[in-house]
Amino acid sequence: MFRRDPQAVEAPHLEELRFIDPSVPSSACCCPARPAVKVIMPPTAARRHSVDLWLCGHHYRASVAALLKAGARVEDLTVMTAAHPQSDRAELPA
Repeated sequence: MFRRDPQAVEAPHLEELRFIDPSVPSSACCCPARPAVKVIMPPTAARRHSVDLWLCGHHYRASVAALLKAGARVEDLTVMTAAHPQSDRAELPA
């Protein structure tokens, strides 16, 4: 009666930091999804302190160019494995 969906994705590993670390919020700043990255925005002339943004993967990928241009640091909250490489993570050129 029910068939297995060939497009289905396996459930995330519970060892990932975003699922076991109590300091990681349960939802991102941008939407109800779990955060995939923690973005640290540097201080500016108008704001003397840094700001943490917890972004889901979709919103991170949508804003990565602007974040890099602003000099933001990105901490990946997902685990990189051979089965699921994180090839979409951007880095500033050296």
